[in-house]
Amino acid sequence: MIKPFFSISIIFLFASCWNGPAVNESYDFTTVSYIKIIPVNDHAYISGSGEMVETSLSHSFLKYGFNVNELSSDFPTITLGHGGKTLELSCIITEFTDSEIIIVPYRYEDHGSTTTTVSQSASADADADNAKTASSTTTKTDGGAISSGSKVNYTSARVGIMLKMIDADSEALVWSNSYWYSSLELHRAMEICVRNGVNQMRKLFQ
Repeated sequence: MIKPFFSISIIFLFASCWNGPAVNESYDFTTVSYIKIIPVNDHAYISGSGEMVETSLSHSFLKYGFNVNELSSDFPTITLGHGGKTLELSCIITEFTDSEIIIVPYRYEDHGSTTTTVSQSASADADADNAKTASSTTTKTDGGAISSGSKVNYTSARVGIMLKMIDADSEALVWSNSYWYSSLELHRAMEICVRNGVNQMRKLFQ
């Protein structure tokens, strides 16, 4: 009797990617007093994703030690210094996909096999005329087996964003970059993706 053996292997992939930002080298970031966070539009397939990313931006700036004002009648504002200039930070959500568990059914059929064994033996005495030969045939049939079940596949959550900062007076693009991150949880993917972007922006004002 053949007993089916099932094994399930689960591979969790954590991945991230970001390139070096594009920076306007002639812009003096020491003259910036405020960064205004422009409202983020929802991703096409997930309502509320824009507010989630916008809140995560404010949270990440606060964690890195910036003064964040969300009580403004305009936009959430990051206070930097006394230079007088204002930058507008905008974000486009390029990807916002939650993780999924996919059950894939399978069926395996073993139709069995047939084995035939032929045995032959010979004996002889002193008189060659009395030599004898015997043979036998054995047939063995394996009926096979049918096994079925399901396999579990996991897809990771993935978030992608594009960030850019524009001078509010001249409307010049002074900084931009894109980021994506994959994790088991959508919230975790979004949090780390946004934090990577804020971490690079803060280096402009150190």
